[in-house]
Amino acid sequence: MTQNSNKELNNKDLKKVFLLNFSNEGAWDHARGNNLGFAIALIPALKKIYANEPEKYKDALFRHTNEFFNTAMQPIPFIQGMILSMEEENAKSADYDVSMITGIKTALIGPAAGIFDAIFLNTIRIIGTAVGTGFALQGNPLGILVFLLIFNIPNFYCKYKGAFLGYNLGAKFIDSALESGLMEKFRYATSIIAMMVFGSMTCEWVYLNVTLSFGVGEAEQTLQSILDSVAPNILNLGLLWLCWWLIFKKKVNNVVLVLLMFVVSLGCAYFGILGA
Repeated sequence: MTQNSNKELNNKDLKKVFLLNFSNEGAWDHARGNNLGFAIALIPALKKIYANEPEKYKDALFRHTNEFFNTAMQPIPFIQGMILSMEEENAKSADYDVSMITGIKTALIGPAAGIFDAIFLNTIRIIGTAVGTGFALQGNPLGILVFLLIFNIPNFYCKYKGAFLGYNLGAKFIDSALESGLMEKFRYATSIIAMMVFGSMTCEWVYLNVTLSFGVGEAEQTLQSILDSVAPNILNLGLLWLCWWLIFKKKVNNVVLVLLMFVVSLGCAYFGILGA
């Protein structure tokens, strides 16, 4: 097991991770989420971990700035703590499998978003709003402060403690998981979870409706209804894979792809191929 004396990072380093997360959503895009904010918060710690290995530092920084990452704000420092403990293992080993780092991130973003959004956005925020509004309706300016305190005290506490908990738990978990073979099983499970998350996101966020129809009268059917009867949302999935192929295989720029889809969508809508 990894002992505390063997760890590269100290409390000051983990506090920096917490503080740098205040700008986590300063850069966000649909292609990779808030990956840049995630990576920026790791930079000081990664520099310390890979002080004598500049190539591994470059590889880690490239990895975290190019992988998709998007989840609730509160558990991000916890995930970062776990990631940093894994980066330490990578620094100590010449044959460490860095895909496990990606696997951990992929596995945690979905469940973390569901749990912490429900707690903070759907519960604590609503309670804070109700209490703060009660003060505000009475003309008390403290209503705003009450809302901010009710939401942000547990919000900041969760973020602050999360960085330390994730880092300390991560090293122990990784050591025992590697020894028992659990890590390989976990990586396989995360790949399944990732596919489930991507599938649900495709169904929820991608919309494509083909209005072309066949037959006449009561026998008339749209191409969309025929395809949905075979495999619901098959066109949505096909569009997703087409975009993936264009971006990763043909190296089409994201902005170019968005403009291309905009033009094609307008043209198909004008000729009655696509509709609402």
